[in-house]
Amino acid sequence: MPLLDLKGITKVYSLGKTSVHALRGLDLTVEKGEIVALMGPSGSGKSTLMHILGALDTPTEGVAMLDGQPLPRLSEDQLADLRGRKVGFVFQTFNLVPTLSAQRNVELPMIFLGVPKRKRAVRARELLAKVGLADRAHHKPNELSGGERQRVAIARALANDPEIILADEPTGNLDTEMGAAILDLLRRLSKEDGKTVVLVTHDPEAARIADRIVHIRDGRVLEETVHG
Repeated sequence: MPLLDLKGITKVYSLGKTSVHALRGLDLTVEKGEIVALMGPSGSGKSTLMHILGALDTPTEGVAMLDGQPLPRLSEDQLADLRGRKVGFVFQTFNLVPTLSAQRNVELPMIFLGVPKRKRAVRARELLAKVGLADRAHHKPNELSGGERQRVAIARALANDPEIILADEPTGNLDTEMGAAILDLLRRLSKEDGKTVVLVTHDPEAARIADRIVHIRDGRVLEETVHG
């Protein structure tokens, strides 16, 4: 069974009297441990698709399954619980809390799931060490480089040991060297730790780490390219 399975996904947004069709009958499956890159021009539906994959939104029509669970049938509380346990998010703008240290930022998702304080702290330090930031645990985001902030964001995404990492333009605000380091980290999380990684990117170089590239245009899958 695919970890993510979308069939006939349509998403329509109402803006006043206007209806905007973000997705139009899209089909997509993602297997456990796979790296999939979603590529397409602005307005193609990539972000909407990412929101549905991450249980942040539900489709207007179609069937969306995450680890065998049909998302449209779940309540808001059930969706929030599923996100907290199954999905880690990494964003282009890092989305770190500026007043908190790196360690405290990594602890945040665990607070929402009620993990005890001591266990949170140990887990956060382990994850910061995993991404090469053991010595930066007590630094705040403005004391870190862009690459370091993105690594903190990845550690935070791993806090609750999710099966899926959804990364939205994770190298968009980084220079070439730092971007390559982040992509290598995402690749290792898949190949060594078995994480499933879905990557939204405009950058063909970033997409090269993927097992499969899905090209999206006008809310539909235009074509797929399999690597290797």
